[in-house]
Amino acid sequence: MPVTGSLNLVADPDLAAAGAQLEDRLMRWADGIQVPEFLELIDPLVSRVLAAAFQWVGASEGTIWLANPGSGHLVAAFNTGPQASDLIGFEQPLDQGIVSLVYANEQAYCENEIAGRETHDTTLDRKLGKETAALLAVPFYFAFGLRGVISCVQLRDADGPPAAGFDSRHVEELASTATLAERLINSRLLLASLGLDHV
Repeated sequence: MPVTGSLNLVADPDLAAAGAQLEDRLMRWADGIQVPEFLELIDPLVSRVLAAAFQWVGASEGTIWLANPGSGHLVAAFNTGPQASDLIGFEQPLDQGIVSLVYANEQAYCENEIAGRETHDTTLDRKLGKETAALLAVPFYFAFGLRGVISCVQLRDADGPPAAGFDSRHVEELASTATLAERLINSRLLLASLGLDHV
């Protein structure tokens, strides 16, 4: 049987009307979300999906950057690297760096010689004592809006060999993973809003 991509499920008019209210409620809730609240959404399944994607693309580690337009920053909210505790909470100005550019343009970015780019902000490299050799980043959506960026990097020692780099397959994989994470998070939010999160 061919897959059409559409469900054979007719919308209930009453539920559809409530759906607009639910969408608005979740958008307003997510607009003010902070890192501790966001981490509650990263359950073991979401974490596993992200870690598997970061490994598949050959990243040293991956990060979810949560946007806080009110403060003018992207905040590192989730990281899979060995220095995650040092990174979580780090603020990247929305008007600096490539990750912020991905957020502003809502376009994926892939660069294998990142150190030579003028737009690369080395503040985080200096903080962690690492050198970013390659960067891959995609916009991240949930709760019916753009909420941040998912990025992953290949790191190297200053005198180490060149990084393997990323390619178009890796861009597609990370973008697909961001969509899957969005759906998993949205599912949790919708179930919680309807009082069905115990199911």
